[in-house]
Amino acid sequence: MDCIIIASGALKRHDYFTRLIHKADLVVCADGGARHLRRMNMIPHVAIGDFDSIDTKSRLFLETHHVPIITHPRDKDATDTELAVQWAMEKGATGLTLMGVTGTRLDHTLANILLLKSIGETGIKCRIVDDNNEIYIVTERIELHGNPGDLVSLIPLTETVKGVTITGVDFPLDNAEIPMGSSLGISNRFSGTQAQISIKNGMAVVTKSVD
Repeated sequence: MDCIIIASGALKRHDYFTRLIHKADLVVCADGGARHLRRMNMIPHVAIGDFDSIDTKSRLFLETHHVPIITHPRDKDATDTELAVQWAMEKGATGLTLMGVTGTRLDHTLANILLLKSIGETGIKCRIVDDNNEIYIVTERIELHGNPGDLVSLIPLTETVKGVTITGVDFPLDNAEIPMGSSLGISNRFSGTQAQISIKNGMAVVTKSVD
């Protein structure tokens, strides 16, 4: 079951995100993500959060369409996004796409990127999609699809990432070692429509970006 979770961060390409949402089996609104859904006229299956960042029109949108609302206290130990992820996993989601989880709040952006780690450890496929990026956490292998010239980057999350092999790009790597803090894996480019990344040891953030 493919699930989309949409939060209140930056989203501008509403036509693009609407097409992605149409493909999902389950749509979960995390708090102020209702603003984006209202503008796209997309009705979620459920809304979850403390609702401290939702505007009156978006709250009315949820209520008018009889969307079930699960309210949590404002003082809590998890973000609205993490609560939405937990709910979706309990409902049997096998794939998660997070939208509206990047933006001006760097603390939330970093927390949401690292949230992919705990999701992935359960065996659920997961990614973040925003206006310019697809974001993944990789420990073994991933194949990305794009267009020639699209950017692909690998950023170590462990002290070193060993056995890094990247193909389908302008600057391939073969069994390389990249230490944390190195920019070696930044701004590679698709040479065709597919890029493959494999890692033998360690963990990395992998992004596909369009400037």
